[in-house]
Amino acid sequence: MYLRRWVYFTLCLALVTVLSAAAQQGTSVTGGLNGVVIDSSGAVVSGATIILAGPQGTRTLTTDAEGRYSAAGLTPGLYNVTAEKEGFKKVQSSHNEVVVGISSLLNLTLPVGDVAQTVEVNAAAVSIDTQSTAISANLTDTFYNSIPMARNVTSIFYVAPGVAGGQVAGSANQNGPGSANPSIGGASGLENLYVVDGVTITDQAFGSIGTYNRYHGSLGTGINLTFIKEVDVRTADFPPQYGKATGGIVQIVTKSGSNNYHGAVGAYFGPGSWYANRNQFYQYGYLQTTPSQTLSSPQYDVSAEFGGYIPGLRDKLFFFGAFDPTILQNIDAAAPNAPSAVVSHGPYAYSTTTLSWAGKLSYNLSPQTTMEASSFGDPSRHNDVPNSLSSATPVAATSSYQFGSRDSVFRINSVITPSWLANASFTYNYNHFNETPLQNTYGITDQSLVPQGGSTVTLGFGAFEPSKNDTYSLSFNTSKIFHFFGQHTLLLGYSYDHTNFLDSPSRSGPLFAIPSANAASDSLAALYSNIPAHAIGSLTNATFTLAAANTTNFTDPTCTYCATYHGEQVYASISRGTYVGLNVQAFGRYHAAYLEDSYQMNRFINLDVGVRWEEERVGGDLLNYAFTGSWSPRLGINLDPLGDRKGKIFFNYGRNYWAMPLDAAIRQLGNEQDDTSFYFAPEIGADGSVTIVPDSAHTLNGLPKQTNADGSVTNFGAPSFASSTGEGILPGTKGEYEDEYVLGLERELGHSIVAKARYTDRRLGRVIEDIGSQSPEASTISGNYTGGIYNPGPGTDIAVNEDEVTYTPAQYATAQAASKISGQYVAPVPGCTATNDTSGPKAVGGLFINGADAPVGGACFLNLATMDAGPGDGKPDGFVRPVRRYQAMELELDKRFTNHWLAVVNYRFAKLYGNYEGAYRNDNGQSDPGISSLFDFTAGKLGLLGDQFTPGYLSTDRRNVGNLFLSYTIGQDTRFFNAANRLNLGLGLTGESGVPLSLLADHPIYLNQGEVPLGGRGAAGRTPSAVQLNLHSEYPVTMHDRYTLRFAVDAFNVTNSQFMTGKVQYTEQPGTGVGVAPISNTDYGRPTSFQGPFYARGSIRFEF
Repeated sequence: MYLRRWVYFTLCLALVTVLSAAAQQGTSVTGGLNGVVIDSSGAVVSGATIILAGPQGTRTLTTDAEGRYSAAGLTPGLYNVTAEKEGFKKVQSSHNEVVVGISSLLNLTLPVGDVAQTVEVNAAAVSIDTQSTAISANLTDTFYNSIPMARNVTSIFYVAPGVAGGQVAGSANQNGPGSANPSIGGASGLENLYVVDGVTITDQAFGSIGTYNRYHGSLGTGINLTFIKEVDVRTADFPPQYGKATGGIVQIVTKSGSNNYHGAVGAYFGPGSWYANRNQFYQYGYLQTTPSQTLSSPQYDVSAEFGGYIPGLRDKLFFFGAFDPTILQNIDAAAPNAPSAVVSHGPYAYSTTTLSWAGKLSYNLSPQTTMEASSFGDPSRHNDVPNSLSSATPVAATSSYQFGSRDSVFRINSVITPSWLANASFTYNYNHFNETPLQNTYGITDQSLVPQGGSTVTLGFGAFEPSKNDTYSLSFNTSKIFHFFGQHTLLLGYSYDHTNFLDSPSRSGPLFAIPSANAASDSLAALYSNIPAHAIGSLTNATFTLAAANTTNFTDPTCTYCATYHGEQVYASISRGTYVGLNVQAFGRYHAAYLEDSYQMNRFINLDVGVRWEEERVGGDLLNYAFTGSWSPRLGINLDPLGDRKGKIFFNYGRNYWAMPLDAAIRQLGNEQDDTSFYFAPEIGADGSVTIVPDSAHTLNGLPKQTNADGSVTNFGAPSFASSTGEGILPGTKGEYEDEYVLGLERELGHSIVAKARYTDRRLGRVIEDIGSQSPEASTISGNYTGGIYNPGPGTDIAVNEDEVTYTPAQYATAQAASKISGQYVAPVPGCTATNDTSGPKAVGGLFINGADAPVGGACFLNLATMDAGPGDGKPDGFVRPVRRYQAMELELDKRFTNHWLAVVNYRFAKLYGNYEGAYRNDNGQSDPGISSLFDFTAGKLGLLGDQFTPGYLSTDRRNVGNLFLSYTIGQDTRFFNAANRLNLGLGLTGESGVPLSLLADHPIYLNQGEVPLGGRGAAGRTPSAVQLNLHSEYPVTMHDRYTLRFAVDAFNVTNSQFMTGKVQYTEQPGTGVGVAPISNTDYGRPTSFQGPFYARGSIRFEF
């Protein structure tokens, strides 16, 4: 209650302050129009009257002494512009499109004559803003309704140059950011900012658009296409009022009511029978895994919209509403070699039903002040289906889930004087995800048959993660135009975000107590030194892996407690469990202030200087921390060589800070404590069912596992623990940022055609990641640990370095032979003891295995008692500098809709190089922004992390990306084709080159796939290039002048070119234990994703 009152009080205070003392420009949801009026001789015409007639009324301006006019704060849409002055003929230009965030250019020429005469001109506004260096693609409904475009807002993003796919699947059907979250400017797909009418719809935990879940990836977008007027994709050169992103900023503006009633009802349908047959994974010889096959992806939606003005309040109060129920399906079937239970079922329909809605009110309080309130949401439900079609128990693998967001905004804009503008807003965002498994059974990945040539099978359900969050935001700014040796436009603003998040990391199956002893009644705490005292007896959840005890001798009887299953001795290991932090409350508090001066020195030079300040505080159940000192300078220089406002040469420098999502606070500051590598003897039923009984009587840690070829016996090793308790964010940690440099030019070529060229250079300057003091090998034996979220680099020093000596497999074998004779421990090299040796009974109990499945030896630590403990010892800990550098050359040719046609053409050549992908890791598929596993360990001396820290070409490095979009509407003056008057034809041709492929081994401690590059990033070549041709046609039938019925057909990938877009890059199956050689992945190199097949969509739309 106190918080709510505080927010309301702050909002009221802000509005009063803004309207009475400080005014500002609503740059986020409005646009502008400017130009110069001249006569037939080229002389400027001062004192001319300019009338702008738009969707919500008219605005009247007067040209100044230099013939200039400028209108800001315009609602996006089409405007008719009239210019008149006594002694000249009146000139009118129709259908000039105003777009968001840009002051479009429209120059007019007044012929001498009678003002009563009107001259219609073909001039149309073009998007060259000589007072701004910002790089953005303004994609309006005029554009995307005229070309082939999927029925979702995220598909529009890819029209902009510099935008490419943000996810490269490392395994078939992998979830993640997907196509909804592109890579912009070389960043990962979770580093963009998404805003609708000033409401941030970015997921607060991960950074995706709309709703995101760790196990399902990107889900809803929060906004329906029916409600959208324009999509503005900002790819570079952010003005100071924009931040929180090291990728791109996507700004969406919704439709508004107008002085005319308008509405539409439409039906869009893409049945499964309109899809061509797809390439299926099983056709490529998958052996160890059985990825499901998608047969078709039917999609249906019905849209309804209506807008206008409230009777009696024309020119004053406007409304708009939309409703768009949607059904999206994937018809999936199990691979032929999957378990019979799912194969015999036949196809499953995976269906998501979304009931998107939106409403908006706009009120012209006066000719100078408008108020706006809108709300929208996308409540969605996914049906009950198995989460895997590799499951032997499909009913136990079944769940349903619900998700969606609800957003609201209240805004007030005021033109206090022609040179003083104002805007203030209050927004609210609510997001949720909830999942319910049908049965509460443990999730098990059964790898036991893989060594025999079989495939991986899943049992039970596994991990899921319900969550809910809300964000209240307040923003206001003010702009003032004044003259001092030229014209200055001064902008000052402030914004605040207040986020609360509740997360419940869960795994199916009953909670169980962490065992204190093994099946032989040996105390685990006595056997191993790395077990936290409070862990024993704590209740944990878990997922398990079932594996053969000896992959080369299936009937090896060494493991006397193991169960016999499919003729093998098998065991179960915890692949991941959490025993503290099962319900975490996290929060985020974000402040930003900015100042900008756009200085028009003369008609040739504009200087844009600004600075942005940000502070982000994040917290969990235990700790909180503020990233302070985040200052972002912004400098832009525009040169208009001819002074005609039709072209510019520009340079821009900017520093962009990233706002860390709350996943790090949930896991690192929320007291998450995990356990892995506990080993259990499963119970096998008479029907072949597998039951995990995770108690001491079934615990195998420390007991014999297998007899090796040389006669030696390997025991099950120690369990592993990971904890955020006490780590938090280390003092002195600063925000993550990148520096950006852009050099470019733009020029209007006539006929509303604009050509653009630019070079962009982005360089990460500092990253936020969690780090740990231990090397991989030391983590198995060290009793000390120092770690937390920090800015890793070559100078990082948080703990005492390890004094490590290593030995080879041959030295180990010699020592083992001597040990058998003496019956006592024998050191493989000087300095080793039974307590500091990783192959001793206190640790792994054998040799470490590298990414090539070859034993590399072991290590001894001479300062075991003090190593890895903080504080630092004055010596760098061995971390490297995180590197991500993006260099791009972009070419564009844009033509707005005039003379029946429009065009958007762009091409990008780029390189993306480094050792750090960003908030999303494509190599291992990890969605943990700011706390990935990349810097969890120091390198150590055994080389267990391979080339993890060596820079190379990153996963989304696409050298070439190109787009060609054309649309033509046949008119009565179209020669030879005028019989097809009003027929609209659209074309979309897209192409991109392939991405690097690598050899990625398992992590030596976490046992996850895709963690360790072998031979460098990109060592395995690239995927092939991909090209796609899409077509659009629409024919309107007009009835009684007021009604129009539109029939449309869109055809996607008309050549049915199903290029391979990803391959399996994991060289090993997931590991089952530290020091245990994982099974080699025979599915390496098989496809993980394809370009979608040909499909068609039809639509019928009734407009009135």
